[in-house]
Amino acid sequence: MNYLKKIILTYRYLINFLPVLVLFPFLFTACSDDPSSLGSELLNQDNIVISHLDSFTDTLNQQFASRKTNLALGSSNIIIVGKDANVESQLLLAFSLSIADKYLSNYDSITFVSANLVFTKKYSFGDTLQPFNVGVHQVTSTWNSLFTVDSLSKLSYASNSVLLSANSSGTDLALDPALVKNWFLAAKDTMLAKNYGVLIKPTGACKFTGYASSNSYNENVPELKIVVKKTTSYQSFQDTLTYFGSVDVHIVTGKFPEPSPQTLTIQSGTGVRGKLWFDLSKLPADAIINKAVLTLSIDTLNMKVGTSYSDGLAAYEIADSIKDSTNSFAAVSLPRSGNKYSGDVQRIINNAVITKNNFGIMITSPYLATGLENFALFNSSVANNELKPRLAITYSQKKK
Repeated sequence: MNYLKKIILTYRYLINFLPVLVLFPFLFTACSDDPSSLGSELLNQDNIVISHLDSFTDTLNQQFASRKTNLALGSSNIIIVGKDANVESQLLLAFSLSIADKYLSNYDSITFVSANLVFTKKYSFGDTLQPFNVGVHQVTSTWNSLFTVDSLSKLSYASNSVLLSANSSGTDLALDPALVKNWFLAAKDTMLAKNYGVLIKPTGACKFTGYASSNSYNENVPELKIVVKKTTSYQSFQDTLTYFGSVDVHIVTGKFPEPSPQTLTIQSGTGVRGKLWFDLSKLPADAIINKAVLTLSIDTLNMKVGTSYSDGLAAYEIADSIKDSTNSFAAVSLPRSGNKYSGDVQRIINNAVITKNNFGIMITSPYLATGLENFALFNSSVANNELKPRLAITYSQKKK
């Protein structure tokens, strides 16, 4: 009987206490959020002081300057060819030709009727009314998806173009069939020149056109369509052979100029980034950064973007002031809201204070290898203080 009584009492206790158990996680969550006015009072009672430092209202020296690095663009799901007065994008493309024995064993009886490069258009940038002017050149040296601008001078290719014609959108390029005939012969006799693919290179002003790359992992990858005619003493028939791109990379040279002295552009494809530095010497040595909101104002008149892009930026802690290398673990997203990009860079600022190494913040496009976007931002020299990069820091420290 006493045992039963204990069970009943325990049950009643739990029923009475249940609302507290349900409410407790919400209380815990509220306490873990950034300090509100109520949270500040509670923290102050525990000998903690909450303070604020804002570059908008406090005097914080800042610098915002361009940095350029050479990018390996082989990871992009879009490959681009085109040229204007400032920037050129060339395209390397290769196909792995798995050739059936019936063609290799009877090579002399095969006629190569046509060879076409077929692309799926995914992107346009700049003046779409420009013509599509390119040459297609047989590559004669090795390359891979890590190819960068630095490697371009070492690339060897035939000076003559094998392009016979191209449609206006640049999605169908007819090539001299003699090119693929040589590739078939190289597959038959390994002592001959290898198949290193082609270089598609603008021959003048050429509208920037982006295609689905071999990284797309779908039916839209680049294709090489070869029509062959096989004639024997018994019969004659025609086949269409389709090969999919095995590796590709576009190489962007040059950079887009800054549109005004008060504007800094973060560029995709060209490798142009922004190095932003704030003087943090006013922060106490024992400060713990609770929040650090970085806000960048957009120069909307000078934004220049393509037909598809991700409208946001990324911020990284700079780990080395000489090489401008970054810590990827401290990457922060800066989504767009209205005419501003903004995000909490607390982990970057906190680490700068703890390590006493304030090398600044690298601002980049979230997808450096994809597209040719120009994210135009007002820099540190803009006359209107409200348009300058802003860093608003909330920090805590023990009472002295």
